[in-house]
Amino acid sequence: MHPRLSPIYETDFVIELCRILFAGQPADREAAGREVNAYMDAWSALLPQRPHNKREHEHYHHGAHYILFDRTFAMRQTAALVEGLGEAQPAAGLRALIETLYAEHCRLDGKPRWVNKTPAYVSMLPTLRALFPELKFIHCVRDGRDVARSVLTRPWGPDNVPAAAHWWRKIVEEGLEFQRQYPEQCLQVRYEDVVAEPVESLERMLRWLGEEPGAAEVVERYLTGGVRLDRS
Repeated sequence: MHPRLSPIYETDFVIELCRILFAGQPADREAAGREVNAYMDAWSALLPQRPHNKREHEHYHHGAHYILFDRTFAMRQTAALVEGLGEAQPAAGLRALIETLYAEHCRLDGKPRWVNKTPAYVSMLPTLRALFPELKFIHCVRDGRDVARSVLTRPWGPDNVPAAAHWWRKIVEEGLEFQRQYPEQCLQVRYEDVVAEPVESLERMLRWLGEEPGAAEVVERYLTGGVRLDRS
């Protein structure tokens, strides 16, 4: 709801393309290009809509996924990445793809900056920092008991409480380790604080991002704008 920050979520294609381009030994560029193209072709099939497994009672002001660029634009930029794989480092091409897609999203949203929310990023922060050395990471930590209770209802992830507890601890510690290495690039917030004191919590985040304070207006805009139930 901020006038300068455009949210983009969920963009798991970043995780998968990192796996294809960077995992293990240097892959055959031609084979990697085919895999990148095939994955993006499937991922972008319904853009700007995306299928999801959110529950009926879950509310998202922008919908469960908020991606404004369309399939044609995504595949055109993917073709540019694939074409350049034989001439440049994959990291440079992937960064260019992400920046171009997100810039188009911002243009369509009429905002100058983007914020990308994809929970699985917490397990690949060193890779993301290699791509974007200037990144700023907001680590939102939720009580592990609530996380376990929630994740056990989902078709993915742990299926019992002990496994959920270990899973929660692992991913939280990954975020904390990154914060220990790059404290100036990280801000940790508690989910419960954001819910209980949204204005104060958002004000802290906005200041840290270098934005003018205005959290009260953001919360008011959210409340008066209503919350729609996404059923796509």
